[in-house]
Amino acid sequence: MNEPSSFVNGSINGCPDNNLENPPYVPDVTGGYLRSHTVCMTGKLYLSSHYNLHSLYGLTEAIATHSALIKVIGKRPFVISRSTFPSHGHYAGHWTGDISSNWNDMYYTIPAIMLFNMYGIPLVGADVCGFGGATSEELCVRWTQLGSFYPFMRNHNAWKQLVMAPTDCRRKLAYFSGQTMATRSTFVTRCTQKEEEVLKLVIWHHY
Repeated sequence: MNEPSSFVNGSINGCPDNNLENPPYVPDVTGGYLRSHTVCMTGKLYLSSHYNLHSLYGLTEAIATHSALIKVIGKRPFVISRSTFPSHGHYAGHWTGDISSNWNDMYYTIPAIMLFNMYGIPLVGADVCGFGGATSEELCVRWTQLGSFYPFMRNHNAWKQLVMAPTDCRRKLAYFSGQTMATRSTFVTRCTQKEEEVLKLVIWHHY
């Protein structure tokens, strides 16, 4: 969880009462405070305060990981991050984060992925069948079909939830899912070279 994220809001001892912790404008974040599920905004980092660098944390991790892996394996690595910032697509892909196993969240993965493609991150995807909560066979089958159009597809769920692998579904998945997944990597390469959107290209290819 590289936002950075924390299960404590700010600090176990609380955060100072100042303009960094309580700025005049706060976006619609979970908890209503910038420190919600992360460290205090006044936290000292090497270059500046956490307030100034919070959104750069995931990007700098991606840059460091990308650089290190190139030195180790000698070729472009596969790196996925939940936290992103402009230029992130050059170093890593993006996973949209924890979502619930319901039809509404499945629906909103479509604009989310298309938006990140427009932001310059071609390799992006969501948790197929959802992450939190119990899925259903019908939802998982349909989500797997939709996920075959994602540039990056993975099946992932929370601890102690039902198994959601496609092989555990009693119904047979649609044939076009396999076809689409077989061509997706080609489109990702093309998009990184020509700055096009992966999801749009996959849909045009099949329709």
